[in-house]
Amino acid sequence: MIEFLKKDIENNRFELTIDTGLFSSDIVLKAAYNFLDRGYFFFELDGKKSITLQFTPKEGVKDSPETLIGKFSDELLSVVLRDKLEKDNKDIREKIIGAAIANSLDSKGFVELDTDRKQDNMQGNQIDFDKDIDEILREIENDPELKIDEAEIERILKEIEEETQSELSVKKTTVTLDVNAVKNAKKKFWNK
Repeated sequence: MIEFLKKDIENNRFELTIDTGLFSSDIVLKAAYNFLDRGYFFFELDGKKSITLQFTPKEGVKDSPETLIGKFSDELLSVVLRDKLEKDNKDIREKIIGAAIANSLDSKGFVELDTDRKQDNMQGNQIDFDKDIDEILREIENDPELKIDEAEIERILKEIEEETQSELSVKKTTVTLDVNAVKNAKKKFWNK
């Protein structure tokens, strides 16, 4: 068997020569990035035909240089495959994203949400609102420099009470789903 892997191992460090016809410099750099927890990388571009990679393991890495070379080779293949799949599926991803942006779920006839109806959350909000008013009133009462007419305070509180009561009388929030609109959205998506 002819050995075609050009490697040089010295004092637990190794050097590889990688053919850029098989693995682009981007692929080599991505694979090296995934190995940053294992060691330090140094690169040299030899013209346009190959990359020389020098690797020094970090302290605590127990793998032999031969094992690290094998694992790095596996990582190169993995990165190449992921890169190819990303390129092959680029059009599909762009169509999915475009359809998601163009056909948002809350478009007319698909999902209808009436946000003007606040019955469900009103009581919980009322408790916090009352606490806020009590704190404001205490601050007003305890501020010696502030002079506000008692009748004015009563009028403001009455207005707030009336607004709160009118909001409580609003009907419940309803959500409706048009099944045919869902089917039409699916058909529209797949026809793009």
